[in-house]
Amino acid sequence: MSTSVTAPGELSAIEDLAHAHRPVQLAVLGDLVQTLSDTPAVTHLLVRGSLATGTADRLSDVDLVVAVRDDRLPALMNTLDALMSTTFGTLLPGWRDTIVGNLGGAGFVYLLPQNGHLLQLDLYLCPTSAVGALRRRIGPRLLWQGAGADELADDDTRQRTAQELARAAEVPADCGSLLVQAMVLHAMLRKRLARGQEYISYGLLHDLNVTLRDVIRTALVPHSRHHGWYHLPDEVGRTATGRECLAELTRALTSPPVPSVAQADEALARIVRLAERIAPHATDSLSNEITAYHAYQQQTEGLA
Repeated sequence: MSTSVTAPGELSAIEDLAHAHRPVQLAVLGDLVQTLSDTPAVTHLLVRGSLATGTADRLSDVDLVVAVRDDRLPALMNTLDALMSTTFGTLLPGWRDTIVGNLGGAGFVYLLPQNGHLLQLDLYLCPTSAVGALRRRIGPRLLWQGAGADELADDDTRQRTAQELARAAEVPADCGSLLVQAMVLHAMLRKRLARGQEYISYGLLHDLNVTLRDVIRTALVPHSRHHGWYHLPDEVGRTATGRECLAELTRALTSPPVPSVAQADEALARIVRLAERIAPHATDSLSNEITAYHAYQQQTEGLA
């Protein structure tokens, strides 16, 4: 049984947000709250970002913090993609968000088809034991709290969950997850370009170029002991294919640092094109998702 965060007769937190702001994302947020509040492992649901502050526009994300009982968090994290796909029709597997700061849990980004557009869902899974510190740090708005939410796990359970989160964060990305990352970053970049946010656009283009580098290194030298940009020419440039990949990377790095929409599209196309050549298993496994993503972006252009 769950408890409401408002007194009887008052507007619920969701209704209050709808009355004050009425963003189109609110319907999605309401569906998320309804589904996740029925999940026994979930103890709190909190909204942050522009929806919480009333500054949302048609391009805004849905930023939801989901607090999960410490002992149930690893299992929910492992089934999150299936839940989001079957319940909400998310277009891609969740991207493990490396942009958001560490708030004691794990962030995931999903793209959800909504009225011909792709809506970005930022879900942050947080252990119930850490939700108090998270609320003090970022000040999200509480939407729902379940019964027994104040019953905290013991120290051993907290430690095991923290270790599981740390292990999951250390798993290296494969080419498939890097392709998902490229599409999510591309969607973010196009949104920032539409808003005229050139500084954020610069950073996201850099992230796309890093993704290109990582696809090349992961496909061609998967057991490399190096990381980042170190020893890249020596490792990758030993074969004709590797040298051609490095030439593509050079072209990407010498393009204008603040991109246009066309340049953003070419950055994604370059990653997919190279992956089709050097990691065909990854593009084959995501062929439907890649096709659907391009279709939604084309549809968005037609509606702009």
